[in-house]
Amino acid sequence: MTRTEAALYLRNPLSVFMALVLPSAILLLQGFVIPGTRAPLGGTDPVYAALRPIDLLVPLSIAVALASVAVTNYPSAISGYRESGVLRRLGVTPVGAHRILFAQWIVSAVSLAVAVTVTVLLARVAFSSRMPGSGTLVVLVLLFGAAAMMAVGSLIAALAGTAQNAYAIGFLVFMVCMFSAGLWTPGPLMPEGVRQVAAFTPLGAMTQALTAAWYGGAVTVAPFAVMLGWTVSCAVVAARVFRWK
Repeated sequence: MTRTEAALYLRNPLSVFMALVLPSAILLLQGFVIPGTRAPLGGTDPVYAALRPIDLLVPLSIAVALASVAVTNYPSAISGYRESGVLRRLGVTPVGAHRILFAQWIVSAVSLAVAVTVTVLLARVAFSSRMPGSGTLVVLVLLFGAAAMMAVGSLIAALAGTAQNAYAIGFLVFMVCMFSAGLWTPGPLMPEGVRQVAAFTPLGAMTQALTAAWYGGAVTVAPFAVMLGWTVSCAVVAARVFRWK
């Protein structure tokens, strides 16, 4: 079933574009088209003074990949299966409908891992961006962030009746997440009030924590608590309201 889901995923150009192409495209466009993105930020902050705007866009591009996988691709696939009766039919077989959720999670995890790898290598080769200061901490932040965003995606999948509705809702959530993650203004450059509000959103917390882990080497407990809160609350609600048919 996982092989089948992977094959279906690769046959969907929109899913591949959103997860694997869009993050790298954003990074390349920002680096080569927008002036000043490769000049040091300066300032008095010892952590960020020597960084360039393009460096801050590496964690953001990873956040774009995560949001694409979790709140657009995954919910629309599950809602499409409900709409076409696949979940209902699998529910009366020994296979069980729940296995298709596991297969989707595996495919989502692999696509996210590929997107992160491509983004990091591209930033390194094209812009000589720094590698993570703490690889272990970066992976931990990514795991918490992925769990939180997949829980949000599961809630969308549980509530949306059709694939079209799921994609529409997911895209709206995607745009809100992009704002909170700092697509237009990277986290350290955000106004303080906006940054504090963004820190209570799942992708905002992940992006801020990822940036700190990547370039500062230290992250507070607060973003992990925020991501865990979103994971538990959305997962519990999704489990209660999820419809198999």
